[in-house]
Amino acid sequence: MPPSNDPILIDSEEHILHPFGANELKRFSSLIKDIFQVFNQEKTTLFLPHKYLIDIVQAEVLLQTGLLNQYNGMSQLYFITEKSTNKTIGMIELISPKGAQMHYNLTQYPYFIEFCLSDDHTGKGIMSILLPKLIDKLKRRGIKKIGAVAHPKNHSAIRVLHKAGLFKRTSFDIVQDVYHN
Repeated sequence: MPPSNDPILIDSEEHILHPFGANELKRFSSLIKDIFQVFNQEKTTLFLPHKYLIDIVQAEVLLQTGLLNQYNGMSQLYFITEKSTNKTIGMIELISPKGAQMHYNLTQYPYFIEFCLSDDHTGKGIMSILLPKLIDKLKRRGIKKIGAVAHPKNHSAIRVLHKAGLFKRTSFDIVQDVYHN
């Protein structure tokens, strides 16, 4: 995925952003439950209705697919874990140009970022702290072109993207716009 194979870890005062690793294998059952709780919230997935999970089996499939995609160089999952509870409260997926080509018809294929945070953790600046730091580390590893897709009414996501240095460049489809640096 990124040019360097070293894991990117971002440690803030209350949260840690980290890729799927040995610790996640050890706590796979609780991770599935955490992911289900994040993606089973209508408000959390309001602008990502295709990500809404209706049962725990879908959460397990999401994680298994994420592992396969990571192994195949299609994308990499980063988990946002609350230190005090060791609970996963959100995710950031870094989709490689190879992965983007499978899903999008674009003239250029940057790395794309998708992010989601549990409804009860939104509005606390968590993503505004972590996403810019992740993008900075990716740039230092040689990933210069980073993009995201957001619905124009998803004002929270757009603010986070701006703080991370990603700005609207064009329309993606009839309901989303493309942001990139």
